[in-house]
Amino acid sequence: MLCFQGPFSKSAEVGLGLSLDRERIAADRRDVAHIVVQILDSAGRTVPTAANAVTFQLEGEGKLIGVDNGDPQSHDEYKATRVKAFNGLCLAIVQSTAKPGQIAMTATSQGLKPSRVVITTRI
Repeated sequence: MLCFQGPFSKSAEVGLGLSLDRERIAADRRDVAHIVVQILDSAGRTVPTAANAVTFQLEGEGKLIGVDNGDPQSHDEYKATRVKAFNGLCLAIVQSTAKPGQIAMTATSQGLKPSRVVITTRI
């Protein structure tokens, strides 16, 4: 859910929020999870004007297979570890390996509090 503020708001970005479409995926080299990143203000609201660059770091039994921001004018690579947010949002897509375990995704952006999620992969 996006929370928009009035045009005179002085909201400042303070952190990143991550949400998963699934917390468990199959360890079959094909299953994926989508991680939505929100640039948040001090009240936990998405900042709709934020365009911060977000970098993804992955650990464990998975790989980052794509990033996007939904900006139709963006020429950023989809196969990257970094993407610029559009309207305060961006996306990372993680794919499992064949080995069960955990995938830890950390999102960082300069000057903002980082965020981390864990996805379990199982047979």
